[in-house]
Amino acid sequence: MLSRFTVLLAAASAALPASLAVAESPSSLPRISTITYSGNGCTRDPKLSGDFNDPTFSYNNFAASLPGTNQTLNCEVHIQATGASSGWQVALKDNWVKGHLVLDPDTCLDYYTQVYFSQNAAKTGTARGRIRNTGDARTDQAVTLRSNLAGNQVWSPCTGSDGSPGILNVNFRGALSGDGKAYFEAFTENWDLEWRRC
Repeated sequence: MLSRFTVLLAAASAALPASLAVAESPSSLPRISTITYSGNGCTRDPKLSGDFNDPTFSYNNFAASLPGTNQTLNCEVHIQATGASSGWQVALKDNWVKGHLVLDPDTCLDYYTQVYFSQNAAKTGTARGRIRNTGDARTDQAVTLRSNLAGNQVWSPCTGSDGSPGILNVNFRGALSGDGKAYFEAFTENWDLEWRRC
């Protein structure tokens, strides 16, 4: 039951009011030109669906277990695109990861999303969340993990004549800890991107 968890970062979304204005975006959105993956959570490349502005990555065996040798796993996506209208910047606003979580009492999952553009790798945005089983029974359920980077966003270089916002790098990591048994598997990851004029 969710009531047995202490959640430090909200993991649920609410529908946006119809009165909110649609966010601005370039008239010509970028197309993915290259994509690569690194990390022990994606030794087999994820399957990409969608496009640059609304990508979803489906994982194959992104699973951590406690105890075990894979208590911490990550997958970093490196993505480049071209063809956007000039004069725009993009940033990751939210990262949504759907998966399955099993926690014995007094065990927890910490999860992190780290974002940077290769053109300025020293400038990095990070969001962190935690789910802890504070109850007295094992929990076993589907989860949706939200990493919100509002206020900590990293903006891309300004798109020029080639329409490239640079190389976007997004690293998701999950780490299990505690005295009991725990298991976490990530099934999909979806990005919510935001644009602004520059």
